[in-house]
Amino acid sequence: MNVMDVRTSSSTSGPPTKRGFVLAITMMMLVVISTSAVMLWNSTYLDSLIAGNNRRAMHAKHSSISGINHFMAMKFYDEDVYAMLGDLDRATLIDLLQIPNTKQYYKVEVSTCCDRAGNKLSDGMFRVISTGYYGNKPNVMSTAVIEAMIQTR
Repeated sequence: MNVMDVRTSSSTSGPPTKRGFVLAITMMMLVVISTSAVMLWNSTYLDSLIAGNNRRAMHAKHSSISGINHFMAMKFYDEDVYAMLGDLDRATLIDLLQIPNTKQYYKVEVSTCCDRAGNKLSDGMFRVISTGYYGNKPNVMSTAVIEAMIQTR
């Protein structure tokens, strides 16, 4: 019986130190690409949450500006405001009011007390505090407060 020495050539033949090297590089690249994809998704998700918060805050701010504009449009004289306040230093002049077809609300309060420094206001000068809200009535998602010093006469 004659024994033949058969040698084959394949990509796995060669020195044992090179076996699995391509697999290791491929696995490392897969880890890098997967990690990059997860980080990109997470960054996009967080950016969308931040943008939503900014949008809700701007809606609330615009609501509070609407409250100030509503007060100004009513063209109150100082006697009218003093009569509505009576003996109070601060009272709600415009109760919670919804801007039509939106999730925006505002409330306007008037005070005769003091400015931010604590000084008494002169006659005819009022501190108007407008609070704007964004969200469905029981679930307010954002609130903004704007104060204005307004003189009527």
